[in-house]
Amino acid sequence: MFFREGDGNIKEKLYEKAKRLAKIIEKQERIKIVTHCDADGIAGGAIAKKALDEIGIKNEIKVVKHLESLNEKEFSWIIDLNASTDGIITDHHYTTAFHENCLNPFQYGIDGEYEISGAGLAYLVALNMVGADDIANLAVIGAIGDLQDLKFCKLVSINRDILKKGSIEIKKDLRIYGRNKPLYKMIAYSNDPIIPLVFKKERKAIVMLKKMGIDYKKRWNNLSKEEKKKVFSELVRWLLDDGFNYDYIKRLFGEVYELNGTDLREYAALLNSVSKHGDWKIALKACLNEKFDIIRKKHNLKDYIEYAKREINEYENIYFFHGKNYILDTVVGTVAGIILKEEEICNPIVAFAESEEGIKVSVRAPPFLIDRGLNLSTAIKKATELVGGNGGGHKSAAGGMIPKGMEESFLQAFYNEIKVQLTL
Repeated sequence: MFFREGDGNIKEKLYEKAKRLAKIIEKQERIKIVTHCDADGIAGGAIAKKALDEIGIKNEIKVVKHLESLNEKEFSWIIDLNASTDGIITDHHYTTAFHENCLNPFQYGIDGEYEISGAGLAYLVALNMVGADDIANLAVIGAIGDLQDLKFCKLVSINRDILKKGSIEIKKDLRIYGRNKPLYKMIAYSNDPIIPLVFKKERKAIVMLKKMGIDYKKRWNNLSKEEKKKVFSELVRWLLDDGFNYDYIKRLFGEVYELNGTDLREYAALLNSVSKHGDWKIALKACLNEKFDIIRKKHNLKDYIEYAKREINEYENIYFFHGKNYILDTVVGTVAGIILKEEEICNPIVAFAESEEGIKVSVRAPPFLIDRGLNLSTAIKKATELVGGNGGGHKSAAGGMIPKGMEESFLQAFYNEIKVQLTL
């Protein structure tokens, strides 16, 4: 059953369903929370636990890479994962399967890619049991962790409604990630948008900043208003000189979100890294207390990234590396995403890693390819199934599992699929 335009206020239908699910939850004596091991899942799990703790329902939480069989004797609240259960499901991934107690935005004509995240859906349910102020910030961190601000350079729709309920500061500013890093590094490794003149060219970036009379070691956040204006104007000029249009250049500027003076993207990156390393209890504790500094010391992917960069190869128009048993299967996608940002890679990147279940596959792609119509979720689903595996995810980031020894066959199938989508 799907609701379409003209069926009334689709947001209200989603909210009504969330309220009904909250009433089911309130009748339980004990609930097992099962959530995904990324920033969105951890934030959503923390929201659920906060709500259950506050209304006095006993609970335990389990963080997983993917959903395995559930104990049918336990009432479960599944977050950021698709499942079939007698419990409650709050999941924002695309599905055509209807489940009576599942809250999924796509069933209401709402796009789960950018309008609301898994944490946001958990928030809508929990809101019927606790106050908004306590949990809204976590829902926004979940949305940022799933890159839901990417499409419009800001949060929109239900994400924006939630944003207004919390204490997160909204700033109109340069959107390039790393505003707390030295300027030359920030602009040299900008991925959205890529600045070709200085991309991955630290020395070139230093020279260009010196020509402006700007201290290249300063952080963007420490620049004066006049200095920011000068740097921004030069970035625009460089892109114009390289022939980029308005739609591309305007991605330089937009909304950024801060909590206690820190970019939410930094918090989301920390949650992703730590939880996928298996330290999800620390990530959960950080969310429950909103004290994210306790996980900074756990954020160390340097060795994995260096290993992956040494192993990068090319298959047709796809870049790939195999982490084997060195890179954890839980973080290989994070490594691929970082390499995509730091290296001059304008094509999709595929990452493999050994897992107990087979070979974990993660795929990432730059934003401009998504704008051209690339859908990694569809591509990896078809490619993995062709080689005896399974997969899914989002348009710009997806993952799956394939049998050992099928990596080359997967690359061929994946390439054929994105070739159809993009005519590479």
